[in-house]
This record gives sequence, structure tokens and C-alpha cells, in this order.
Amino acid sequence: MAIDYLRRYLNVRWLRPENVMWRTVSSRAMSDFEYEEPSLDLGCGDGITSFIRAGGDFETSFDIFTGVGNLDEFFEDEDIYDAAPDTYDPDISQRPNYSISVGLDHKQALLDKAAKLDFYDELLQHDNNEPLPFDDGEFRTIFSNAVYWVENVDLHLEEISRVLDDSGEALLVLRTPHVHQFLDYLHAREDVLGEEFVDMIDRGRSEHYPSLHTEEGWDRKLEAAGLEISEKRSVISTTHAGIWDVGLRPISPLTIKMANALGNSQRRKIKSEWIDLWEELLEPLCEPMFELERDDPAAEILYFVTPQ
Repeated sequence: MAIDYLRRYLNVRWLRPENVMWRTVSSRAMSDFEYEEPSLDLGCGDGITSFIRAGGDFETSFDIFTGVGNLDEFFEDEDIYDAAPDTYDPDISQRPNYSISVGLDHKQALLDKAAKLDFYDELLQHDNNEPLPFDDGEFRTIFSNAVYWVENVDLHLEEISRVLDDSGEALLVLRTPHVHQFLDYLHAREDVLGEEFVDMIDRGRSEHYPSLHTEEGWDRKLEAAGLEISEKRSVISTTHAGIWDVGLRPISPLTIKMANALGNSQRRKIKSEWIDLWEELLEPLCEPMFELERDDPAAEILYFVTPQ
């Protein structure tokens, strides 16, 4: 039976429906990707996305917004999710269909959260701008949706190629400059909108992806790193990216504060109604390369690669 990704992501990310849309589209598009051991989740974060993709689910009492910090510093571009308060307690309703050998991320607080899932055999903190701390050909399966966060991306791709078994496969989720097409449109109209307005929408997001390349650019980099492309799937359209670029992100610290100030009973009631509404609103958008009227290149592409 197909996993209801939309409903599951809404449960844990209900206050950020634009992120739910993105993760649902991406997860549906890669649902046939199979993990073979040993496996590596490269840039695993708090593990929630991979946990759900593997078939895991949570009780309605849990969502990621119970584990935030630095809310008052959001407008200074602080990562409010880079926190692991003692109150963070994932209430698991369904175990995933498989586990992952190693989860790696550069933020310890996110790894501390991932540890509570009991989903990874091992968790490591590491800066992916440096060589990976693994032996040659150590992994049969590698997944990463964080390559474009890495500044030293050529080395990183070479390292992925090095630690991937000769008969293994990696799935790399790669973004193109089209991810910021709507944001670029707003920047170009600062004379009308005002710089402050555009900054409120951006909040440093455009500076956090140092390695965005066109499809042709990624093709060349993967080949140069010793990786052969077995398949590509265009997933996120510029329409998706435009919705995501605004979404509820600019007001999310306030909605999180309001939700966290509610009593448990009232929070669950409002959350349930919210999920029902957003499920209906988001479903038509949760198809790969959904476009309203344009035919633009993809903002995100799934690359299935093997060693050359």
C-alpha cells in the first residue's frame, strides 16, 4: 500500500505547509528507491524526512515545532530548528520499513534529535566540505538532499564517488538556480516593493545554497567526480519553488509561538482541522513538475548515480 506522505508530513510540519508540499512531491517521486546495506544518509538533519520516507509515522501529539529554539532570533537569520530541548520527544506510531546504517550531519543538535528516532545504527557529526570519514567503497546505498549546501561541492561529489561501492547506487537531490526564480523576480522589483519587503521574504535563504547549478552544470560535475548518471527525474517546478519561497515562512515564529502556547487538547483540535484543510489545498500541487502556465526548467532534480 502506498504511503500517505502528504498526511504524514502535515502531521509533523503542519505550520509550514509549503515545506510539506515540497517533501511530499519529492518523496512520491523517489518512493521506488531501495536501500541496500550498508547505507548512508548524507545530511540527515533530524532524521524525520527519511524516517517518514521509510514508512515511519508519528502520533498526532508530536510535531517538530515542539523542538525549536531561538525564535526571537529568527529575523536575524538564526536556524530555529538547530536546537534539541529536553521536551523534544517524538511519539512514534509506526516504525519504518527499514533502518539506515549511518546518518551524518554538521549540526549536533539535529543529530541529537535524530538519535531519538532509533532509526540510524550510527550518527556522526561532520563538515561535508572536508573528506568523508569513511573507507573506499564502504556503502552500497547513499542518499543526500544536502549536496547544494556544500561550498566545496567538487570535493564532496568526489568523496561520494569514493565511498560508494562499485556496484552501489546513490540518489542525490540537486537544486538548480531556478529554485530562486520568484525571489529573483522580487529582488528585481525592489524599487516598487521596497528592500525591506524582499528581505522579509528572503531572510538569508538565497545565501544558504552555495552550490546551485543548471542541469547541464550538474551533469558535468557528476561526470568529473567519477559518477555515472543512470536516471534523472525532474521533480520540483518553478511554480512549486515560487509557492515555497513565500509560504508561511515569514510569519512562522509567530505561528509556532501561538501553537506552543496552546493547551494539549486545544492544540490537537486546531492541528487536526488545520491538517484537513491543508490536505485538500495541497493535494493538487503535489505532483512532480506541477506548473500553472509556464514550461520552465526544473528547480530540483533527482539524480540516480553509480560509480563510473
